Order: sequence, then structure tokens, then C-alpha cells
Amino acid sequence: MALESTVSTSRPAFSQSRSLAQRSADYFNMSGSAEAVVAAILFALMVVLKLVNITSYRFDSDESQHMHVIWAWARGFVQYRDVFDNHMPLFQIMFTPIFGLIGDRATILYWMRFILLPMYFVGAWCTYRIGESLFSRRVGVWAVILAGLYPKYHFISFEFRTDNLWAPLWLLCITVLISGPLTVPRALVAGLLLGLSFSVSLKSVLLLLTLFVSAPIALFLVGRKQLGQSWVHLARCTLAFFAAIPLAPGASATAFALAGLWRDFRYCNLEHNILPHLNTKNHPAWWIMVFPVVFPFVIYAARLIVRATPEPGVAFRRVFILLICGFYGLALRSFWNLLTRQDYLPYYPLAFVLVSGALLAVSPRLAKYKLSVSHYLYRIPLPAFVGLLELFLVIVTRPFWINRTETETNLLRGVLKLTDPSDYVLDCKGETIFRQRCFWPVTESIMMERLNRRLVTDNAAERAVETHTCVAVMKGRMPIHAKKFIWANYIPVGDDLRVAGRFLQPSEADSMRMDFEVVIPAPYKIVARDGQVGGTLDGTQYDGARFLAPGRHTFVQTSSGTGLVLLWAQAVDRNFIPEKFTHPRVKG
Repeated sequence: MALESTVSTSRPAFSQSRSLAQRSADYFNMSGSAEAVVAAILFALMVVLKLVNITSYRFDSDESQHMHVIWAWARGFVQYRDVFDNHMPLFQIMFTPIFGLIGDRATILYWMRFILLPMYFVGAWCTYRIGESLFSRRVGVWAVILAGLYPKYHFISFEFRTDNLWAPLWLLCITVLISGPLTVPRALVAGLLLGLSFSVSLKSVLLLLTLFVSAPIALFLVGRKQLGQSWVHLARCTLAFFAAIPLAPGASATAFALAGLWRDFRYCNLEHNILPHLNTKNHPAWWIMVFPVVFPFVIYAARLIVRATPEPGVAFRRVFILLICGFYGLALRSFWNLLTRQDYLPYYPLAFVLVSGALLAVSPRLAKYKLSVSHYLYRIPLPAFVGLLELFLVIVTRPFWINRTETETNLLRGVLKLTDPSDYVLDCKGETIFRQRCFWPVTESIMMERLNRRLVTDNAAERAVETHTCVAVMKGRMPIHAKKFIWANYIPVGDDLRVAGRFLQPSEADSMRMDFEVVIPAPYKIVARDGQVGGTLDGTQYDGARFLAPGRHTFVQTSSGTGLVLLWAQAVDRNFIPEKFTHPRVKG
């Protein structure tokens, strides 16, 4: 009886799951239930890996930089005036209320990665809809999977950065444009979405130029009459599209201008980012020839697609996306002054729509040949094998079981423990997040080049003295003058933190006498590696923390402690000690 009962309940469950796979295969136009099951498994693994890597993949310095600006807004500071940022303000303003609810937590970057994650799925949905519009639902599904498992896109797309709001807005714009007949309302919505992209990043100028070039070429190749479009209707739609673009960025610029901050807004977003010959080492001049040489071949490929596609509307959508990918990718390579990995975020989803369509077209042809994999290609198409390869690369290149986020989290814990909200810090790009920086410039690539060319003054040392900055963090690039100042006046105390102080050295004439220089005015204590510290400081009995002004000071030791260190008193009170006390040098 028990065996009969088990069989009678297990068979319907098996048949139900099988029918669900078959129904999914039918809905997505797949070859059968095997393909549907493989696609579902790969998609599930993609999502799981995304969630796991959010908590283990190392934090980029840009994430802390954006988070610091958001913190500044929440604390009443103003972007551009009080804290430097070379991005448009929509992203930071959007997340300020969310940060206000979360508060100052060492785990803030984990929180923000998860909160931004829905925008990744917005981009995935757009990828699916674009694939469906160009080819089929089947292509849309595989485009989402192949893009999501592509290592370069997989890891960048969950970072807490402006680009992961910028790229989905761009994809939404494209989705709106190609998801139905071109109308004035549709063009208006697409223009608003592109305008929102401008409000996140002015890199959208290249996206606008891409549309401006690709749409007319696609229209010419397919034919206006074949698409049933009149010049008057096209003019109305174009006017609506371009009229809507300035609304969102114009509102941001107007708000800053009315607040009397137009000069700061203009410098940080426009003047600062425009710097000739910025990256000549990694962007040689001959790259400019890539575009004029290769783009004609892209146009030729688009012409072949038009000839091979009988339906004019489908042909237009296919060549439109091909031209967007070709123009944007080549223009980045040839003309973009500072090329970064995140610049390709709007490119990958569209490119994988075309790749998925091509692979699915090739797959049945390969199945006809007598190859070792031909038997499998009848049931599981080529994109599945590409997806498996990508899955392997994602796991191997960045093993998810190795936690690379602890460094930043430990730093933030140290900052919150060591400093008060009123304390200033000296860091590179705002990696301390929760404290005001004494140095206004952020040492990202463009600013570093400006500092090297002496277009911006390196006054980090002077500002540290003026603001009594007793904490420094040097996790990235720093101007040479600031770097030397930190090395000379700050002592490592762990978790990438450095605290104002110096190691005291006995004079040659008297081993108990120690002369030293103080640069940053602050309360200090003298501590020893072992034992108590006793003596006189500047001629008076040393009895604990004492405020020392800039200048020369003398300590005469009467105790037996060794390895004396002058250290910011607040650090000592909060149990921070020099790293050398816990990690002594091994004498060879």
C-alpha cells in the first residue's frame, strides 16, 4: 500500500513539472522542454551568483565616493560646493532619503548594492523585450542569460555606482523606441528617459550622438516609404524626442543656479571632465582610425540584414540596434578620452541580443553536420553551451567563497569607532564615507591629471593643519606632496587607518631626551610598547593627554618604557595602537 501510494503521488508531480517545462518551452518558442529547463537553471544560477557576489566581490573606490556624497547630502552639505563630485546629481539625491533611514553603518555599501539591484532586473527586462522585438522571446531569454553571465557585465552591474542607474535608463529609452509604432507620445517618453540618463551622467552625450547617427542610417537603409512614415510625422516625433531630453537635466541645473551654485555645478560637471590628452598612455592616438575603418563594415552588415529580412519593421529594428552597438562601441574605442570598464554597461545587453540571435540561427545548421555535439544541438542550442562557459568563468575568475569586501567594511568600522562626526579626515576619494574630508579634490583619474599638470592646487597638507585633521586613509592614488605629508605625520593603526603622531627617537647626546616636531595641532599622548610612560614634556611633568601646538617639542623620559610614540589622544583613548606594537619587525 505504501509503495502504491508513493507511486500514485510522485507521477502526477513529475508530469506536472514536465508539463510546466513544456509550457515554458512553447511560450518562449524553444526547441523543447530540455532547453527550457537548461535556460531556467542557468537563469537561477545567474541570480544566485549575483546575490552571493554582492556580499563577496570587492568594493570599488567609486562606490565609496558616491556613498560619501550621499552622506554629505543627508548631513546638510551641498554637492559640488562642500564636497567634490564630477557626476550629475540625480543618483545621489535619489538615494539620500534611503541613506537617512539606514544611517551610519559599516555595512552601508552592502545595503546600497542590494537596494540598487532592482535596476539590474529593469535592464534585464529591457534586454528581453528588445530581443523579443528583434527576433523572438527565445532570443530575449538567452540574451538576458548570456549578458548576465558575461563576467565583465556580471560583476560591474551590481556595484553601487551611477552607471547602474544610467545604463537601465538608456535601455528603457531603446525599449520604448522599438516596442511599437513610432508616435509622438512614444518619442516624448523616450526623450524623457534619455534626459533622465543625462541627469545621472553626462556621458549620455555619446548615447544621444549614437541615436542621432544610427536612426537616420537605419531609415535610409530600410526606406521611409517601406516603413510607412511621412516626413511630417517623423519631424513631429523627432521634435518631441529632442524637446523632452533637456527637461530633467535642465531642472537640475536650474535648481543649482537658483541656489547660487551655478559656477560649482558647471565646473564639476563640465569644465573638470573636459581635459585634452587625458589618457594618452592607454589611449594611443592611432585608435582614432578604428572608427572610420570599421564602421563602414557595420553599415555593410546592416545592409545585408535588410536584404535578408522581408518585413521592413523588423529589418529596421535589427539594423537600428546593430548600428547602435557598432557606433557606440567603436566611438568609445576611438574618441572617448577616458575609457573605463563601466562605459560598456549600456553596450553589453544590446550586443548580446545580436549574439543570441546569431547563435540560435547557427545552432540548427551545425546540428546537421556529423559532429560530436550535433546530437545535443537538436535539444540544447549553442547559447546554452556559451552560458555554461560564462558560468564557469564567473566562478573561476572571482571565486565567490573568497570574501574581498572585508577590507572596506573593517575600515568603516574603524572610522566610526575612532572618530566623532565633527572630526575631519584626509582620504583619497571619500572612502571613509561618514566624515567630512579636509581636502576638497577627489583623487580620481581626471583630478590626478589636473593635479599633476598643476591646474589644481595640492593643498592637502595645509588643509589638514587648518582643520586639525588627525586621521588619514591612503587606499588609492594621492598627490605626491600629500603622500609625503601623510607618511611623515601619520602612523598606521590598522584597517588602513593612519593617526596623527610620530615615533620618538632619542637624541645622540642624551638617550632619555627626545626632540620632535608637531605639525597638526591636537591633543596627544605618549605611549610605549611596554610599561608606563613618565617624564617631562616641554619642561613640565607629563601626566597624560596634552594639546600640542605646531612646532618643536621635547620629552625627557624618566620611565623604562621602550618604543615611545606620540599619538593622537583620542586614538589612544579608543584603544588604537600603532601597528608596529602588534606586528614588530623581525630582525634579520
